[in-house]
Amino acid sequence: MENEYKACSLHKIIKIVARLDVEDEYELFFRGEKRVYSKTELHPYIYRDNYIKNEDIIFRETKRFNEHEFFSDKTTFDVLSRIQHYSAPTRLLDISEDLLSAIYFAIMEIDDEKLENKEKKEVENAVIYIFKVKNSKLKYYDSDSISVISNLSKLPLDGCSKSKKKLLCDVKESKWNIKKFNKKRSSKFLIHEIKDEKPQFENIIDPKHITSIQLVLPKLSSQRIKSQKGAFLLFGLNPDDCEKPIELFKNGKFNKEIENVEHPIEDINKVLIPYNKIKDIKKELEQVGIKKPFIYPEIDKVSEYLNVKMK
Repeated sequence: MENEYKACSLHKIIKIVARLDVEDEYELFFRGEKRVYSKTELHPYIYRDNYIKNEDIIFRETKRFNEHEFFSDKTTFDVLSRIQHYSAPTRLLDISEDLLSAIYFAIMEIDDEKLENKEKKEVENAVIYIFKVKNSKLKYYDSDSISVISNLSKLPLDGCSKSKKKLLCDVKESKWNIKKFNKKRSSKFLIHEIKDEKPQFENIIDPKHITSIQLVLPKLSSQRIKSQKGAFLLFGLNPDDCEKPIELFKNGKFNKEIENVEHPIEDINKVLIPYNKIKDIKKELEQVGIKKPFIYPEIDKVSEYLNVKMK
């Protein structure tokens, strides 16, 4: 398949990436997964298992029980990235500026015993996604467009004039016209949420941002994000159905042109790692210093690593 490769060693993966034609105005980002989840390929966690129906409750309850954890967070995006850090469902998708970190995520948590049991094939091929993105389309954590999409997390899905469904209905009714959309009542509710973090925010929202995907460079405020060289894809509302994610992949292929959706991704390549080579590549990663304590520097994760290593 076009833009799909197979690699049986760490050297081969690096070689594939090095050979990609990347001009100076582009950057590469990476994501590793244990296998290709064809039905939910590159879907944020919030869109799996119907979590989207309670996104606003998940957001508020996580903050309610752990307010002290979010004390230093100034924006809704900051809060979302911290919630993501603890594996709760959000509209963020983790990616990395570092290829070796992505490879780690793809293979290191796969059970070695399952890898040994090749006949039962309990393990599938792992995958590395390679995103080619134009520098000019990268957004920082404090961008206004990031505030617009992040604050969708605070809105209920349905049932009132401040809901996601009403907001999307007004976006479509205004035909993505800025002036028309900002006369709608639903836009004012969203502006109210944004002003909670940015009092200086102008009373104007570009509706194109609401149905977009943005690549966000976060603050390196936690040791984990810093060590993983983390970044995020932040998903807005699917213009066809806000209960479903915007589909970056369709029928196994990169869906670059999505009607009424702006996104920064120029191309996506896949590198498949055969399950019977995963154990070898794990060893290669360790040999070049990519180990759990460097990826997860928190004391509990370091302890987990040492418990296994020192046996």
